[in-house]
Amino acid sequence: MVLSRYRTLFLALLGLVLVITLGIWTSSAEEPCSYDPAAYRGLELSRLTTELEGTGMVGRMHGAAADANLFVLSVRDPDSFFKHREFSLLARDDQTRKKLGQLNRHDQICVQGRLLDNPSPQKHVELKSVQVLDHWAGLDAFPEYEHTVDLPEELKSQSSFVGKVHAIGAEGTILVMEYKDGVLPIFVQAPDLTKNLYRGDIVRLAYKIQQWPQQPTHLQLNAEAEQPMEVLDAIASLHNQPKTYSGKLVKFPQSPQLNFDVYAIEVETQGINRTFTLVNFENPEEFKNIRDKLAEIWDSHTETITTGRNMLINPEVIVEATGNINVVSTEQANPQILLKTTADFEMQAS
Repeated sequence: MVLSRYRTLFLALLGLVLVITLGIWTSSAEEPCSYDPAAYRGLELSRLTTELEGTGMVGRMHGAAADANLFVLSVRDPDSFFKHREFSLLARDDQTRKKLGQLNRHDQICVQGRLLDNPSPQKHVELKSVQVLDHWAGLDAFPEYEHTVDLPEELKSQSSFVGKVHAIGAEGTILVMEYKDGVLPIFVQAPDLTKNLYRGDIVRLAYKIQQWPQQPTHLQLNAEAEQPMEVLDAIASLHNQPKTYSGKLVKFPQSPQLNFDVYAIEVETQGINRTFTLVNFENPEEFKNIRDKLAEIWDSHTETITTGRNMLINPEVIVEATGNINVVSTEQANPQILLKTTADFEMQAS
């Protein structure tokens, strides 16, 4: 009788423990993210913050470099493709850090967390959770790109470098530079020096290495240097100029923002590579013919394809293209060569 009573009590306690455990597990499991387009119209920070601290803020990865601990989320206005806002993502625990390390460019994710109070004009998010809503598989079939530059080690023995503007915004207060194949956020205290830059400009920049954060490496534009910023080759000076360029054939696999693969050529200027996309905006049928011919060239030389930072490159396929250069915005991703027909480009003999 006594044993039966104890057994009943034991089973009741065990059931209670299971209920509590199940409740904790259920409450800690990721809940589906909710997306309200109205909250993203105008990209007002107050409304985005409400989403971030509530059901989650939705965007696509602009960049993900796990070896540099550099992760940037792009959030777009649902009514305008060209309106977007970037957020730097920071993990404070190993589990979240591991999730970030598995992300790729163009992955759609939902993040919960809070905005950090720091002086950067590009807001930083301290993450509480990350959910992958849609994985972009455009580069899955190829080896993962491995950065070759060693940062910040390669910058410690010098005080300036020649690089390419990777991103510019907020009237020059947001500046990101490319040094070799690395990407470096720059802290700018004198935006008069940077406000007229274009993405793709080749510049010489005087800098100091910031002590914090250690990863990703941040630099500070040294406004006290004799020449803090020198534009060596302005991309906007090429606008509407007829040019003939040759370079390695590049492919940007179809992404969520585009309906087709985009082809380009990699052109070297002063030892730095720029990517010129090959387009035709006037005649959709002719543009399709251009893409089809480029695809045929690409598909005929697949054995020599290599992985780039956010694209595929074929170093053995050199294409020469002729057309007017198109650069219409300071934030334009890449300069464009405006082709009229398939006769405006050809593969050069190896």
